[in-house]
Amino acid sequence: MRSFVLTNQPSIRGAMALVAGAVGLALFPISPRSSTIAAPRTAAARKLEKELDELKIPPDWVKDVRPRWNVRRPWKEGRQEIRRLLGTGKESDRREGIRLTWDYYQKRDIGNGHEYALNMFLSGERLWAIHAYRWYLGKGSKDWPHVGISDLASLYIGYENYEEAEALLKRGLKIRVPKRGYAEMTYADIYDAMGDLYVAWGKNRSAVSSYNLAIRYYRQAKPPYGAHLMPRRAKGVQSKLDLLSIESLKTAKLKDGTYRATSLGYTGDIRLIVQVRQGRIANIQVQHQEKIDQNACVIVPKAIVDQQSLKVDAISGATVTQDAITVGTLRALKQAGL
Repeated sequence: MRSFVLTNQPSIRGAMALVAGAVGLALFPISPRSSTIAAPRTAAARKLEKELDELKIPPDWVKDVRPRWNVRRPWKEGRQEIRRLLGTGKESDRREGIRLTWDYYQKRDIGNGHEYALNMFLSGERLWAIHAYRWYLGKGSKDWPHVGISDLASLYIGYENYEEAEALLKRGLKIRVPKRGYAEMTYADIYDAMGDLYVAWGKNRSAVSSYNLAIRYYRQAKPPYGAHLMPRRAKGVQSKLDLLSIESLKTAKLKDGTYRATSLGYTGDIRLIVQVRQGRIANIQVQHQEKIDQNACVIVPKAIVDQQSLKVDAISGATVTQDAITVGTLRALKQAGL
């Protein structure tokens, strides 16, 4: 088996310098710091940069993982195995998926590099994902320069690094979309992410404006692939707007009964069965085909029931699934009189 390259340096800079020499991949310019701002201006930004500086890539545990998959097999096959591993919900499989992603990254057989960052995001390795997305966006993509912007922004939001998330999304709106037919959908995605940012930031008026722009662009969008999903995405954003006016379900007058609703998830429809007893949400069942959901299909419904609220903490790597569950629950509760 190919030797495993590790660094003895505790800093991420040392680790990535070694990788650069080993695989010859372009790194984010100068340092892993974002180019959005010259120096972190907020306490949250400074804290994040400190954690990134102290991060070791790969972490020590990676060298102890013994993959069952042979990375000599082509990436087009390996990527499917990694997705399978990340979707089982088992910690051992999650770690194996990360190890395989790292191995393919080192051997320069990982497509355009986007899935290196995406897999760290989907596996819940938040700091590693931030660094990987900075690397990917820093080297640029000729055909898909916007890919990863919304994911990186959501990671910044998780660290309350709102200013940098906002700057990143605004920069994305200024980048031309090279693929014909995808401009409206791309800008809709960014405005949707911007709305999520402003909700987390407590700037609801700005969130409403961003969500409305996302809806408008989704309604205009006619991409060569996925055009039939644009009206559903617009409805999903409309449900987020509706959520802004709902502070708590504890005071809502819900009718007892069982209610069903459907929402668009990452890989298909998510079907929800919501039971209301004595005017409160008693149970939420989720039927889905999500491949990688960071256990969101269990965690989010439980949080909604426990808190009697549709505003629950975000789960990194599962934002699409989480939004789908929240939106679907809202649709079901509207049938109950919300």
